[in-house]
Amino acid sequence: MVKPIGFLNYINNVGGIVAPKQSAKQIDNNKAQKSPFEQGSLLPYNLANIVPIKTSLQTVQEQEMYNKICLVLQNSQAAISPLDKVSVLSKLDGLLRNGKLLSSSSNDGSTTLKNLYDIVTNPRCLGLDGAKIAAQTIDALYDPSVITQNFGDIPLDIKNQILNNDDMAQSVKANPELMDVEGSGTCVAASVEFHMANKHPSEFARWVSGLTSQNQEVVQKVRLEALSKNLLDAVTYLDIFEVNQKSFNFDYSTLSLKPDAGAYIRAQVQDKHWDKGERTIIDVLMQSTLMQLGSQGSYDSLTDIRGGKFSTNPQGLVETEKTFIESIVENNEKMSIRYQKVDDNQNLVGWECDFDKIQKHIIDTLNVGEDVIIGYVLTNETSGKTKKSSYVNTPDNAPNKIINGHEITIVGYKKEKGGKITFICNDTDDDKSKFIEYSADFLIPKIHHAAYPVSIIEDDLALIEAQQMAA
Repeated sequence: MVKPIGFLNYINNVGGIVAPKQSAKQIDNNKAQKSPFEQGSLLPYNLANIVPIKTSLQTVQEQEMYNKICLVLQNSQAAISPLDKVSVLSKLDGLLRNGKLLSSSSNDGSTTLKNLYDIVTNPRCLGLDGAKIAAQTIDALYDPSVITQNFGDIPLDIKNQILNNDDMAQSVKANPELMDVEGSGTCVAASVEFHMANKHPSEFARWVSGLTSQNQEVVQKVRLEALSKNLLDAVTYLDIFEVNQKSFNFDYSTLSLKPDAGAYIRAQVQDKHWDKGERTIIDVLMQSTLMQLGSQGSYDSLTDIRGGKFSTNPQGLVETEKTFIESIVENNEKMSIRYQKVDDNQNLVGWECDFDKIQKHIIDTLNVGEDVIIGYVLTNETSGKTKKSSYVNTPDNAPNKIINGHEITIVGYKKEKGGKITFICNDTDDDKSKFIEYSADFLIPKIHHAAYPVSIIEDDLALIEAQQMAA
């Protein structure tokens, strides 16, 4: 984690800038190619199975839970996925065969199977349909790249009901168009959601079960060492992020994590009015919960606007907030490196370490089976907005002026001829339900920050911080 003093003095809000859809597509059009998964090539090095997994039902209880889920889905309108018209039961079978269904890498040790069973057998909140929730969970676990941050529209009649609510904020009543969200700022939250589905399927299903339950919460038991090896710092983090703690001792804190009230309105809208390419019910609730956690409980899902201590930008999450929610979700300390040097006018003026070192940090993390969520930025020059040969060199028009930023997830890599590296990435805002590829030479210079397990970068981070202090 970044030290508390860094929280309080944090002024660089690049990590919270919203990435316009044009920017994400521009990168994709310029550099992305087909994913090796589509081409039928070998899996990237870090995506091969490296640990034993359970791929068959081994107890009577497991068989009974599986049969119950199948029965509920088969007799529901959710039996065929609206994403691809594929049977959800065939995807459930796929999750069994690839080990995700019986994975128990969750905060409380429950399996994906158990959490799906709870979803279809226990009442859901606000009239949400358990079969639909289970089917959406299966879709996301079967192919995490379907997770998106694209808000859906709110129909006029529902919007009027919202505006007639006495509890609605005056700012929204005065400007109802604030609910017409385009280019959302939930890229950090959506990337963390993707990571959970990709690497921690049972935890992902547990969160869905909790957030759609009548309690409308996830109970998360977090080791204080996951926040910092210094106990006082760990307590400080929980305090300044204003996390609701159900209990506390000197080893663990048990947290109550919830979406904001507007998220459940959005979820009900998506339940009845979902269109392909929009967020599902579970996307809405997962992303709201993570946004609430990172923004000190200040996020409003109806408007996609946040407040909080660490950012003056009303959208998105900054680097410090991203690192905090990653540490909570992983229950393991993450440390963030800010690679780029940015001046007071938000101009990119240099880097804190060489590109080979950045590439090594990423590859070392992928090789231990982790994803790497990165924040990248585009400048006037790299976005194509300004050409060096024809610009007026003002603070707002300089080639290196940062104009937007975005978070994506690096999930793998492959070596090309000559030793060149290509990163395989997931982008929750590119309107594509598939992985994309960027060459390391293209992507690394654009990386503003990334968080890693402490063991990967602790020595390098200490060296960078020492250099910054000396400067």
